Amino acid sequence: MSEKEFPEQKETEESQAGMDTFFADAPAPVIENPPKQRLSKNVKTLIAAVAALVILGGALVAVLLMNKNSEEDTSSIDVSSLANELLDDDEKNAVLLNDESAENLKEIEISNQDVFKVYQLSAKTEDADAVYTIEGYEDIPFDKGYLSTLVSNASSLSADQLVEENPSDLSKYGLSEPLSEVVMHYQDGTDFRFSVGSISPMDSSQTYCAVDGNVYLVKTSLMTNYQKNLKFFFSSTILEEPDDENYPIVESVRIERQNLDYDIYMEYDYDTAEDDSVGGSAATHVLREPVFAYLNVEKSSDITNGMFGLTAAEIAQIHPSETDLQTAGLDNPFCTVTMACDDGNTYVLKLGNTYTTEAGITAYYAVLDGVDILYGIAETRAVWATVQPGDITSANIFSTYVWDIGKLEITAGTQKLDFIGEGSEQSDYTVTKNGETCDTERFRLFYKFLLYVYGEELYLDAELPASEPDVNVHLTSQDGKEDYTVSFYKMGSLSAMIAVNGTPTYKIRSSCVDTLLHNIEIFDNTDEEFTMTWQ
Repeated sequence: MSEKEFPEQKETEESQAGMDTFFADAPAPVIENPPKQRLSKNVKTLIAAVAALVILGGALVAVLLMNKNSEEDTSSIDVSSLANELLDDDEKNAVLLNDESAENLKEIEISNQDVFKVYQLSAKTEDADAVYTIEGYEDIPFDKGYLSTLVSNASSLSADQLVEENPSDLSKYGLSEPLSEVVMHYQDGTDFRFSVGSISPMDSSQTYCAVDGNVYLVKTSLMTNYQKNLKFFFSSTILEEPDDENYPIVESVRIERQNLDYDIYMEYDYDTAEDDSVGGSAATHVLREPVFAYLNVEKSSDITNGMFGLTAAEIAQIHPSETDLQTAGLDNPFCTVTMACDDGNTYVLKLGNTYTTEAGITAYYAVLDGVDILYGIAETRAVWATVQPGDITSANIFSTYVWDIGKLEITAGTQKLDFIGEGSEQSDYTVTKNGETCDTERFRLFYKFLLYVYGEELYLDAELPASEPDVNVHLTSQDGKEDYTVSFYKMGSLSAMIAVNGTPTYKIRSSCVDTLLHNIEIFDNTDEEFTMTWQ
């Protein structure tokens, strides 16, 4: 089931039969002289309130007498009747069907489209609630919320009213062939049995329920989940998302895909993540393969961390066989995603063939290593199956904060600019050029242009030119954590290549290289401003 909702129940032959009798000769609900039953907690609470009113009855009579003519007879005033009128009809007619507490439940046998047993795996303690599971599926993650409704909804169950005692015709209530039959076994040896029938034609919020041969109306919301099939109770969350306190660092993500000649490999960049100077705007991961590049934080987070909290569009198969996996294309996965975390856990998600779910959604068959479920992940959520490196990378080439620069060595033909900087901020930062004192602001503006340089297109599967680069920039940070070389090669009159640490990485317009050469040439001419654009 792709979506765990509570849709309106479809009409069955039984529910239609009930509808027919509603317009003909359906037996009227029996509400007079119901059999004595033990009282629910809500009813007991109301009776206590009524008792308090009775105690105050004298005061109530006194008030009434003050508003009556002294000659009128007040002996007929019944305070208990007045208080009883404060009860709503539901509480007046409520019938306790099961007085056993959910805390004492041992197991539940359910028979609907499937036949399965829910049992207590561990008892309640001071620190934790009781844990329940489904027999034969202990290794499968459950939706704890939905499973708990089976335990709680029919414990301490009250009916809204008795409809008919020992009816001869159960079909008009949808109970000749019940939608579900349930037996609840409690720790003290008590059993509670009930059958779920059709929704009432008079009120969809009520459902017919048979207990001990009698037919009652019970709230539909309490009966709905007993009609659900087995798969409904398995969790569609493929990998739980940890809370903030326990969220691990995703140290690496590798994507292997049949339609790519290379892997997409990302690593957590501890230096960037711990660098306060970037102001949290940079992604904490960088692309390492097929080329080095910075990542766009908004575009890459689903790729690096999206496995946490990932949900399936549907559960295709529980305990899939080898044949099931082969049919799904998972004997030779189209895409394999490996996520390694700093807590020692590694998760492997495999995507197979695409198919259409029962809800009409295009999805990939998928498995998570260690979980014996065949999932269907919506195409829109299976982001690793289609991502390209250029979809998630940042166009930035240089990212080092200006006051963090220790060395900036630039070579352009015969020209060389060797800058050495020291300091932590503009007020105390000093810089030299080729061993001589240099104006700090002039240096800052020159480097500002380098920060503006961006890759226009990833340059994959390219070879480095045999010629020397037109411009070579080697940058080292003061703490030594950043040390990289960016080389610019003009490839013709219109295009150029940027290589990072000797690996072709980006294409860019040759006008960018021309502008950089111009700024190098005029560096010492303080009367001329640097050019910042090249488009």
